[in-house]
Amino acid sequence: MAPKIKERTCPACSGTGFPLSIKAASPGRKVYPVKCEACEGKGKITETE
Repeated sequence: MAPKIKERTCPACSGTGFPLSIKAASPGRKVYPVKCEACEGKGKITETE
């Protein structure tokens, strides 16, 4: 029997794939989003049973 695979929303980024940035950027400066480390930017965490 194959193992069951469960997917759940990543709690670190709320399923967006990008964690919320707390640092305020200076005016006129570009901010590049960084992938969430917990889910690798997917927004979902896969668990096998």
